[in-house]
Amino acid sequence: MYTVSGIAVFFILLMVIFIAWQFKMLKKYALSYDKFKIHPTEGYISVNGQRIYFSGIEYITVKELQQPSAAEQFFSKSAFYSYMSEIVFHLKGQAPLYCTFNSKGTLYNALKQLQPYVRIDENIENYKPTINWKFLILIIISIIIGYTAGKR
Repeated sequence: MYTVSGIAVFFILLMVIFIAWQFKMLKKYALSYDKFKIHPTEGYISVNGQRIYFSGIEYITVKELQQPSAAEQFFSKSAFYSYMSEIVFHLKGQAPLYCTFNSKGTLYNALKQLQPYVRIDENIENYKPTINWKFLILIIISIIIGYTAGKR
């Protein structure tokens, strides 16, 4: 037979593992992005402090990176909102420059702001943020079940 202290140690260990996993998700999705800024009046962008003038960019494409799994999205808030992607700046006469984004909103806004200045070989509207209804419904159902279970 299990003792109360044995069960408590098991749940404490389980909580420590869950918290460590949450920090891993935070680092993997919420803290993984490059510093990107557009300077339209000066005619350049900066990626991690490196200046690239609009005239030096031939065209832009977007590359989708590995996305969070369904379990990561359901159990981790940082993974729920993330959309991992890279803007690839194809430079004239140089190697491409990659800039990592972790949300559809920032990616969409960056592409919209760059559109008047640089050729973008993507449909920008594909990256417009949308509501993920299936996970929102699952969360609402789990809240309702938890609330009704507490009423008993």
